Amino acid sequence: MRCGMLQNVSTCECDSVNNIKCVLKRQDIFSDMIKDSRKNLRGNHEIVKIYMGRGGNAIDQRSERVMERQRMPDPEMKRINLKQQSYDVSTEDVNPGLKEDAESILSIVAKLVVALLCGVVFGFAAEKSRVFEPMSIREQMVFEKWIMLKMFLAAVATGQVCLNLLSVCSRTSEKFKKASEQFFKTVSEKGLLTSTLGPFILGIGMTLSGSCPGMVLTQVGAWCPNAIFTLMGALLAALIYGMVAQHIQNFTQPKVSYQSLQVHHTLKRPYILFALPLAGFLTVVVVLLEVYIPFTQDLEKPELQKSNIFETRAWPPFVGGCLIGLLQLPVVLVLGDTIGGSSSYVTLVSQWVRTPYLKDKFPYLAERQSGMDNWWQVIYVIGAVVGGLVSSMSSNSFNDVQGVGVFEALVGGFLIVFGARFASGCTSGHGLSGVGMLFWLSLIAVPFMFGGAISTAYIMRAVNGALDRYVNSTLEL
Repeated sequence: MRCGMLQNVSTCECDSVNNIKCVLKRQDIFSDMIKDSRKNLRGNHEIVKIYMGRGGNAIDQRSERVMERQRMPDPEMKRINLKQQSYDVSTEDVNPGLKEDAESILSIVAKLVVALLCGVVFGFAAEKSRVFEPMSIREQMVFEKWIMLKMFLAAVATGQVCLNLLSVCSRTSEKFKKASEQFFKTVSEKGLLTSTLGPFILGIGMTLSGSCPGMVLTQVGAWCPNAIFTLMGALLAALIYGMVAQHIQNFTQPKVSYQSLQVHHTLKRPYILFALPLAGFLTVVVVLLEVYIPFTQDLEKPELQKSNIFETRAWPPFVGGCLIGLLQLPVVLVLGDTIGGSSSYVTLVSQWVRTPYLKDKFPYLAERQSGMDNWWQVIYVIGAVVGGLVSSMSSNSFNDVQGVGVFEALVGGFLIVFGARFASGCTSGHGLSGVGMLFWLSLIAVPFMFGGAISTAYIMRAVNGALDRYVNSTLEL
């Protein structure tokens, strides 16, 4: 008896429906046989599975309970067939694209959740460290308070330790490389002019507003007086820079593209060889500062300290810095990026660029309008606002700090984001991530950033004493 479904086979003998034995001499017909066998056997209400042996020289066909089904009444047979069709659809005929879409949605949700939680931790740590207070930032620039420097150096050192671990671990080294490439893309079109002038402008804005692109979010959450005007100035700067960015880039872009922007790549040595000693050095500096200048000396209201870590008004600034530095781990591993925040302002103000004409006219805004690479930072900064709110409420310090005047907040807010976008990085982007990953331009940008802030602080104090003038409520000039 010759099997009708197996064609182009030299020998094929079948004794019965339940006992099928086939001997094959040609292996190139397997795929056609699978399609034909399923079609023919399902037509007779048979379930045929074709298994290819390890050597690929034989197949085994099995038909289950065919004779029993043939003797069943029609209603019962229809029920079994319907059940089998449902099974086939659920296991074999599902579109693979649906599974991929489901996995993609889960991945997006996971990234957004991680971004939100990281933002909350950032805002909480910044508020508890008291580094968000305008007075802490301004008086750091005249070296009368050391809260900001302790937190900043601790964050850089901790972040570098995390990045070192990621770079040497075989399972995470690719993630580290991807995050490094992502940062490289943001600064690859920048040069010495943008990496010096931009941070200097940012520094001027830091002293004027007593804030920075990251701290203003915590200030808004804790409702620091006039912080909302700093945020408004920052958004206005993002909009204006986005509209003129193409002209600025044409003027400032280096004529020769950089092949390497990182210290270890330039010197052709492992990242850990430079980053780990730098992290150790910064740690020693933070410890010495805390030993000789305890953080309690810099607090405005040290009498409000409590034993409960959540209810107390202030943490040691290096604790908050360590928490912020640890955020590099989830940001690199899950988001494939590094800590930063100033580009989120551009994403928020670019949503009106919808038509092809507008996208062609304002390409800088159009490129940053959508996509996970842009929107995770928006979720992150929202989380920072929430973190500042939660921390201030837990310690009963909501709206309990002094701020700067409306004019200083607006102008300073404008300068911190305009300078950050001009340099493609802020205190978090260049300061924490760029320095942490040993980018040359970031190592240049940070000194100019503090240089602009320090010079502005001394000028303000010398000219009219504006550095020491603060307000107690929003809208107060």
